[in-house]
Amino acid sequence: MVELAPVDEARLSGAVAVVTGGGSGIGAALGARLVRAGAVVTIADVDDDAAEAVAATVGCDAAHLDVGDMASWEQVLADVADRHGGVDIVCLNAGVGTRPRGTSVADDPIPWMRSGYRSVMSVNVDGIVFGTLAALPYLEGRGGRIVATASVAGIRPQPPDPVYALSKAAVIGFVRSVAPSLNERGIEINALCPGSVDTPLMPDDTRLVAKTMSTADEIAEAISGVLTSGDSGGVWVASSPELPVWRYEFAPATDGPPR
Repeated sequence: MVELAPVDEARLSGAVAVVTGGGSGIGAALGARLVRAGAVVTIADVDDDAAEAVAATVGCDAAHLDVGDMASWEQVLADVADRHGGVDIVCLNAGVGTRPRGTSVADDPIPWMRSGYRSVMSVNVDGIVFGTLAALPYLEGRGGRIVATASVAGIRPQPPDPVYALSKAAVIGFVRSVAPSLNERGIEINALCPGSVDTPLMPDDTRLVAKTMSTADEIAEAISGVLTSGDSGGVWVASSPELPVWRYEFAPATDGPPR
């Protein structure tokens, strides 16, 4: 098992970073962690008030960003590059689920799968692909780095929200598959897969019964470690605060079935 090394603060200091979904939860904690390391951070969120509140608290910029809209991506990255002389790090963290707030994980997810499908795919999948493509002109030639917040739901079944699981599996597949092309351009890309995290996205009954839940700060630390790991194409798992963050290894399907 390959464990994640401690954060290399020198690889974050002075870097220009954009964090999506930065108005709350993991994104807000990550923005604060990067600022503490000396990075120049822009908190990007579709909720302007939330982004500005976090930015004011941690001491960084805020920007309006609809991650499912390519034009919005292009505008935000152009503004950041104009203001700070470039972009070094893009943290693709924004994410949503289909399950309405306040529902139980025991509830049947089928009734809201249809209504929630498009919004989940727009944020969780389009947001990753559009963010990566829009960032390429800025990251290439600068040793740029991308990290996508996926989930253990993309690796193992997640019956309470199948569409969320679908979207996170897509994120993992995209990161692993696009990494060779980005590597040729000098860009690192990795995915971080949290387990249960104490954020507003977590259903209340799961929060009550979960034996161990990571905090947003713990996941922010893990993402920071991935950003400075020097890895690319890696899928890193932060399934529990009681376990190290480790690199997931997939079975080589081309070798045929197990014997």
